[in-house]
Amino acid sequence: MSANGLPHALLRAGFPYQMTLGMRRITTYPMDVAVGADGRFFVLCRHDFTDLVGIRVINWDDDDLGTVDGTGRGAAGLVWPVAIAFGPDRNLYVSDEGTHKISVLNPEGGLVRQWGERGANPGQLDRPSGFAFDSEGTIFVSDTMNHRIQRFTLEGQHLGGFGSHGSAPGELDMPWGLAFEHTGHLLVADWRNDRVQRFAIDGEILSTFGSGGSGNGEFNRPAGLAVDAHGDIYVADRGNHRIQLFDKRDRYVDKFLGDGTVSKVARRYILSNPKTLRLRDMANLEQTRPFRSPAGIRVDDEFRMYVADFGAHRIQVYKKEAYPLTEIEIFPEFASPTLATT
Repeated sequence: MSANGLPHALLRAGFPYQMTLGMRRITTYPMDVAVGADGRFFVLCRHDFTDLVGIRVINWDDDDLGTVDGTGRGAAGLVWPVAIAFGPDRNLYVSDEGTHKISVLNPEGGLVRQWGERGANPGQLDRPSGFAFDSEGTIFVSDTMNHRIQRFTLEGQHLGGFGSHGSAPGELDMPWGLAFEHTGHLLVADWRNDRVQRFAIDGEILSTFGSGGSGNGEFNRPAGLAVDAHGDIYVADRGNHRIQLFDKRDRYVDKFLGDGTVSKVARRYILSNPKTLRLRDMANLEQTRPFRSPAGIRVDDEFRMYVADFGAHRIQVYKKEAYPLTEIEIFPEFASPTLATT
């Protein structure tokens, strides 16, 4: 292990697709997913129809366990929710760009508290999107239309922030996803600048990677972000309909285009519907597998990756297979690497 607790290098053996969870009539337009420690998944659904907005609960058996806050907008009054995650207090936190608020809900049901108001003054929000918690329990929020990052206590007390509108290093244009690294640095998906930026918690710009495009390492409106225990960085490259994987040095490693299969709950529905059975029998199945505008991404302690496959109304799950290496186990880095040498 290196000084920051991360492996010196990895033997990357694979990152295979595992399964699909959810379906259109349950996990409708999922924006994000919070992974519970008890095998439950809290899927944040977003739609213009009130009854399809909310937090749907499912499990590994793909059972529909209902909702956290009732049907429709519930007590939280969700309109256009963006991100969901467990906070340090084990409550569910939800950002909502429609109400310009952060809502805190008990995972067993019920609104705990809510804060935020629309505006551009310190502590006010304009269409908040992604958020992340630091090691001290402070919540950092992407204040998207104010082009800045703001810090709050869990109760909503404003603690400061940073950011200004622009495209120069350190400037932001509609920031979205946030994720903390093991170093304590904050990664920001700089949505309209098509890049990821790395900041110290005081707002000092440290580095940036990515640019607009569809090639490896390029982005088209990056949204959700995640970092795993190896220091690998996951970016939901929403406009390119893919997930990109980078290592702790920001080097491009791999991409995921989607391998979706019919989930358990979808199989039960299809088998009870002769018309749907016939339509699927006649379909070009190749087009059913890829991601469609993936918005949110999460990774767990078992190195499983959960992708909120927004346009396909499902969660796709992958699991990483990688083995940590020490410095003495691996040859020093080459100036011009290629696997053809071995």
